[in-house]
Amino acid sequence: MDSNPSISPNLTEQAIEAALGYRWEVALKINKQILKLDGQNIDALARCAKAYLELGRFNLAKKFYSQVLQCDPYNPIASKNLKIIKSFKKSGKPRPNGNGEFRLSASLFLQEPGKTKIVNLLNVAEPQKLSATFCGMKVDLLVKNRKLIVVDSEGSYLGVLPDDICHLLLRLLRGGNKYNLFIQAIRVNSLSVLIRETYRSKRFKNQPSFLERTSRISSSELISSLDGQDDSSEEAEEAEES
Repeated sequence: MDSNPSISPNLTEQAIEAALGYRWEVALKINKQILKLDGQNIDALARCAKAYLELGRFNLAKKFYSQVLQCDPYNPIASKNLKIIKSFKKSGKPRPNGNGEFRLSASLFLQEPGKTKIVNLLNVAEPQKLSATFCGMKVDLLVKNRKLIVVDSEGSYLGVLPDDICHLLLRLLRGGNKYNLFIQAIRVNSLSVLIRETYRSKRFKNQPSFLERTSRISSSELISSLDGQDDSSEEAEEAEES
């Protein structure tokens, strides 16, 4: 939390809401206002890093995550995302488009009849936690008291699946099916995931995981978080890095 008394709580809320609304340039502007008041504010540094990561400006994302680690050497989110940035540079994926913007692979979110389902989570984590997530982020399931809890790679709570989906998936998982989950959409106090069947056991050979008729999500809807963003000039970016 931003605890410096000189920082208005409203400014922090605006920064979080901008991130949840995918308004990355706005988020950068607000968080830099916070950093002018407190240059070592870990939350603001992390939010700047995330915004640059979403915009595909990896060098600046790396710079700000490194600053987070200077202030908090054991910060798990900064450590994890620095590894992600390094993997991007090695693999070249995901790649920015011609405007320098970060684009997720739309194929990740293609729905397949019987194999995929988009689910809105219940009892989602607080906005501060949601602001550290991103579309396409892989998440995990934990079984707890006959519930399926969705957590991030560090095991931090994000939300819980509805009872009907819990009951269905618990039966299928116990029967040998396997699934991957990815964050599909993030809003204030709202988080949805795409559940994808990756393996169907012989026991359920002729039984689809999800019976509803599904359709393809448009790529523009999936990456709306990054649409309409204007890329800064290379000269401005170089000046900021220096």
